[in-house]
Amino acid sequence: MEISGWDVAAVFAKAVTYAATFGAAGAVFFALYCGTLLLDAQHGLIRRLIAIQLGVAAAAGILRVLLLAASMSGEMSGMFDTAFARMILHAGEGRASGVRLAGLALMLFAWSKNRAFRGPAMIGAIVASTSFAWVGHIHGLVPNTAPSMLMCLHLLCAAFWLGALPPLLIVTGGGNGPQIAAAAARFGKLASRVVALLIAAGASLLFILIGSAAQFWSSDYGRMMTIKLLAVAALLGLAARNKLVLTPRLLQGAARAALEFRRSVLAEMTLGALILLITAAFTTLTGPP
Repeated sequence: MEISGWDVAAVFAKAVTYAATFGAAGAVFFALYCGTLLLDAQHGLIRRLIAIQLGVAAAAGILRVLLLAASMSGEMSGMFDTAFARMILHAGEGRASGVRLAGLALMLFAWSKNRAFRGPAMIGAIVASTSFAWVGHIHGLVPNTAPSMLMCLHLLCAAFWLGALPPLLIVTGGGNGPQIAAAAARFGKLASRVVALLIAAGASLLFILIGSAAQFWSSDYGRMMTIKLLAVAALLGLAARNKLVLTPRLLQGAARAALEFRRSVLAEMTLGALILLITAAFTTLTGPP
């Protein structure tokens, strides 16, 4: 597998698009189900976080299209070649990008304190986080309705989980012990169900895409998937520790529990970023055998 510098740049741009989109969507969800537990200052920080992530997601998505065009041409001038851009956008990236931008625009309503705007913001979060299902390897399957629905569910669950981590970090940085415990408990209760759905949808998609197991796991796609699964297993271990060990300690008011929980959330964010980078790599550079 030959990889150019433009390919590497496109992979990083896609990973940033994933992270910012999921981050904004997950923060919108978090503000909805944990809103009553947050202080006014925390609400303000989360709204600013959402706004920044929306801008980054839009910019990174546009940059990725330009980088893919440069990769196709092999030169920087390709970034500004409309012929290459049209080829990329007509291949499905244009539809996915358009849907994503519409979702990101709707999430701007999250900036408002008006409760009436919560609905549009939530719809935008769902649309943006599932927009990645509009393009990719699943569209080579016939029929692809069920795989597309599984992919949407998988993406939505990933946004709910990974996107909640930065807001949780905000809570651990400015909240008191009981508030941190209440937010962790509420998130953990919902996340346990969401993670189960994420695993079920991901496993079903993998089963559909594998085809020949021997050929799959010996391919570049399979090797990258193996690395991703190991990282996901580590992330699941951290999440289980948060729910089963640290959250009960928070609820009991144990000393240093809040600090340990904060460190664990930071570790989850690091692993989540690695998983998104790996996902961006094998969905950009390889395909199922």
